[in-house]
Amino acid sequence: MIEKVMKLMLIPEQIRNISVSAHIDHGKTTFTDNLLAGAGMMSEELAGHQLVTDFRADEQARGITIDAANVSMVHQVEGKEFLINLIDTPGHVDFGGDVTRAMRAVDGTIVLVDAVEGMMPQTETVLRQALKEKDKPILFINKVDRLIKELKLAPEKMQERFVNIIMKVNKFIAQISTDPDTKWSISVQDGSVCFGSAIHNWGMSLDFMQKKGISFKDIIDAYEKNEVKELAKKAPLHEVVLTAVVKHLPNPVTAQ
Repeated sequence: MIEKVMKLMLIPEQIRNISVSAHIDHGKTTFTDNLLAGAGMMSEELAGHQLVTDFRADEQARGITIDAANVSMVHQVEGKEFLINLIDTPGHVDFGGDVTRAMRAVDGTIVLVDAVEGMMPQTETVLRQALKEKDKPILFINKVDRLIKELKLAPEKMQERFVNIIMKVNKFIAQISTDPDTKWSISVQDGSVCFGSAIHNWGMSLDFMQKKGISFKDIIDAYEKNEVKELAKKAPLHEVVLTAVVKHLPNPVTAQ
């Protein structure tokens, strides 16, 4: 793996420097653990419990990320390997300085939003900082399991919830973005929006669902029939998310 990383470091077009940022407790450290597990960097059994990027004792004790932590992964898309350098940023407003430093070191960010809570104050803070540093965002709507198990939403209502979150994110970007280079928008149609459950290690994008023939009803059925592990095998979180990263976030050359 080290040799592979060293080789890819010499090919800027096949590098993505990204951050993971969200409001506190929206699940980004568990999300990061499962990306690492999928990329073969840690045991899948430990993902979500190991808290690899929460390496300080006080972070693990408090269940939050205090310092920004970075890791490297290799992901293959359409037969080509890419090096993804990922920084897991603090979600608590008290540690905003680390978010700022992380955003300056990357070219794009995965913004996590809790499917139940939606946009929150720190979501807006990290988005604002990303745009200030010209870091392109993509969106992952997390904790979809809560929509199914807690709110018991039908497929149509789940989709309405997603549309509402996406509209709010795009509206916020449009409101605060003054630079023409950061007039970005995210959409389900182009694949810059994914959704899933980090704790259960599955993810979806529209393109992935169409390719695999998976419907919203299939997702709900997986929970009702206690087949969530099978769902995670069909739609592994890392496969969906890292492919979106490669396709939608810039490499260091084009980001300049």
